[in-house]
Amino acid sequence: MQARRYAPTLALLLGTTFIASFIASAEDLVVLDTGNRMTGTINELARGELDFSIDGAGRVEIDWSNVTELRSSERFYIELASGARYTGTLSADGGQLTIVTDAGAERIGMGDVLRIEPASKDRFLERLSGSIDGGLDFLSANDEIDWTINASVEHRTQRYLTEASIASLLRRRSGSTEQRRNHFEIGSRRLLDDRWFVLGQLIAEEDRELDLDSRVVLGLALGRTLSQSQRAIFSMYGGVDADREEFRGLDSDTIFELHGGLEWDWFEVGGDFGLELGAMTFYAPDRSRVRVEVQGMLRRDIANDFYLALRLYESYNSDPPADYQKSDLGIGIVIGRTF
Repeated sequence: MQARRYAPTLALLLGTTFIASFIASAEDLVVLDTGNRMTGTINELARGELDFSIDGAGRVEIDWSNVTELRSSERFYIELASGARYTGTLSADGGQLTIVTDAGAERIGMGDVLRIEPASKDRFLERLSGSIDGGLDFLSANDEIDWTINASVEHRTQRYLTEASIASLLRRRSGSTEQRRNHFEIGSRRLLDDRWFVLGQLIAEEDRELDLDSRVVLGLALGRTLSQSQRAIFSMYGGVDADREEFRGLDSDTIFELHGGLEWDWFEVGGDFGLELGAMTFYAPDRSRVRVEVQGMLRRDIANDFYLALRLYESYNSDPPADYQKSDLGIGIVIGRTF
């Protein structure tokens, strides 16, 4: 009789204990080389830093080289420096990451892991990241206003990387526009094996300094990420494009070009500095014309997701119409935020 009286209480106690242990086991575990143990949720590994949410304490960024042990029952997308990609659960100890996929288990050196992302992030908005920055100057003596806005967004899946950016600059003095430059670019690349990719690009721009009313470039290229690590990424590509352009006072013209580009992205792991550089060269065989487009940014993180940056751009045309300018160079300091 007495055993029956306590049976419901005992069942409730055992059930509560089981649920608590299940929840605890479902949490991700990170152990650092200092011996600190943290439970929570793995959000992402990128640029050599593990984004981890600690229960009751919020999100922290952990230097990947300081992680000695990792446990999770969730499924992740994993990318290596070699370009190999996996989908599966993971665990780490002794400097090795174990990835369990449908095909079996793989043991990988933790230093070879470039990116980790939860496979549960399937919604479009969950895979978006980017930044926006700008600067504004007002000089009352000459009734002058200078402003610049830059924004970029990235969407990444296992096999596709799509990036879009816009840069706008305006300078007005005494009520008239002295300079106006707008540049929009979107590119989508199909990621292939061994770090190769196919890239489709659309570029639209105007530049008053060069008397360019409009230019639209549609291109296709084949490229390869020559090296990628937890400190830097370097890529090159080459292809063909069609260039539809119109200069002030002249009829529009369509030009077929060969083009090549390079991208270099360097970042300080656990630090505050980053450097991005992109350059494209366009060659028109029928008129022996060379164009060069360069964009660069030196960035320093200042607080939370905010940063201060020095931006640079250069547009060069070896054979502009008539006596128009060949080059437009700009440098500016902006403040922005990543998201």
